[in-house]
Amino acid sequence: MGNPIELVSQCELQISNRLIKSFFNSGESEVKTIYEDVLLYVQMGTITIQSADETLTIQAGEAGFIRRGEYLFEYSSDATVAKGEMISVFFSADFLTSFVQRHAEILVSFLSLEQQSRVIAKLAVNSLVEQTIDGLFSIAEFMLPGIHELKLEELLLLIVHSSSGGELCRLLRQQTNRSSDRLHVFMEKHYLKEWKLSEYAKEFGASLTTFKELFHEVFGVSPRAWITERRLLYAYNLLISSETRIVDIAIEAGFSSQSYFTQSYRRRFGTTPSKVRTQLSLPAD
Repeated sequence: MGNPIELVSQCELQISNRLIKSFFNSGESEVKTIYEDVLLYVQMGTITIQSADETLTIQAGEAGFIRRGEYLFEYSSDATVAKGEMISVFFSADFLTSFVQRHAEILVSFLSLEQQSRVIAKLAVNSLVEQTIDGLFSIAEFMLPGIHELKLEELLLLIVHSSSGGELCRLLRQQTNRSSDRLHVFMEKHYLKEWKLSEYAKEFGASLTTFKELFHEVFGVSPRAWITERRLLYAYNLLISSETRIVDIAIEAGFSSQSYFTQSYRRRFGTTPSKVRTQLSLPAD
């Protein structure tokens, strides 16, 4: 992956509490925390999304479903357009849980066991899906909340019946797994703690073996790999958005030393924290 680039703030048009149209500049990148599961539809440009073990590239005319969590977003657009454009459709946990319960039989019939996505997935977009997304904007404009919920349900069902339905079903199945949801919340709260893996398991209330098995089932990587990735993303955000000294960033992000932090950062991003600070004209020490 290329060097981290200075973040250019996005211009967002708030349509409703679950629907946002946003614009982005080519070359910008940022760490984003997703608090609700979101369907991301790219109308112009390209977005690459990275989790601890998955990378998803969404081009114009494509969509992706992203579970709540923290991700590295990288944006690009071609020479014919000044800005990229995307629509984000957010789904609350309660809405998705209710959707899964009501349509359990349909979801199981479309579930593809060969798919491996755990937190992000590319989705097929056809004319019906596009029309439904457009319809959401119209409903938001006329303040019709009940119909808005029906349109959200229609949108998910159309995708479930599309060629990528199995991918979406796999992600939605996690909505009924309380242990999975509890693990998400627990790790987001504690990943900066200086705990041994056995302490993470104990605080979660499980044996070390059970903790590792559940973790791999939910995230697809080992706990240590996930924790390191989250700490690096946390440090990356501090590097580009603050003047905090690199040694202090290393400590705050949970690394035992600045040298270990630098080595881990270079392996992940292909550059060093000092070079990032030099490029941004920020103090390195």
